Amino acid sequence: MPNRGPQRSVKRRRPFRSPQERTLVVCEGEYTEPRYFAALKDHLRLNTLVIKPAKGVDPRTLVNLAHREDRQERRKGERFDFVYCVFDRDSHPQFDEASQTARDRGFRLARSWPCFEFWLLLHFVFSRASYVASGSRSACDACIRALRRHLPEYDKGDQTTFDDLWHLLGVATANARRAMADAEDTGERNPSTEVYELVEHLKALPALNSGRPAGV
Repeated sequence: MPNRGPQRSVKRRRPFRSPQERTLVVCEGEYTEPRYFAALKDHLRLNTLVIKPAKGVDPRTLVNLAHREDRQERRKGERFDFVYCVFDRDSHPQFDEASQTARDRGFRLARSWPCFEFWLLLHFVFSRASYVASGSRSACDACIRALRRHLPEYDKGDQTTFDDLWHLLGVATANARRAMADAEDTGERNPSTEVYELVEHLKALPALNSGRPAGV
């Protein structure tokens, strides 16, 4: 019988997974939030960040989408170390249910009351004056109106928003922490945002992935 040489194993190799921390961010908006975080990703040079636009779905559908993306990654032999769900309070009836479902699945939340634009506003000024609907204007419309006093050219989906604001990230984070602390003390969430927690997480990733302590 002829010698056919060494036989290759037919066992499938497990997919290679980078030892670096990988983060999935699923955003409610189709343009505004994804473009903001995409610009932050480029600024921080994060090749371990995956951004998924949910294209305006309600929070419950968004959390289910995050769950599906997470499961698909696991089926490929990969995994996300962190999954963030980014959505607004607005007037969504499933807001609390979606928040609890996300927590139950081990996901992290980056919610805003009333909307993501409050995080952008905090780059300029601290505020705890509630935004409410009036006539045909939603609470988010009121927040955007306040933002345009400082950023007159702002429009949802603007690709330059992060570039206009990145140098004020420290101001925004300090203001967001202060607003959240007051929201927790008073029980009034409008306005406040958890987006700063996601931003701080992303800023720490380059150090974590290099094996250095965060902040070094």
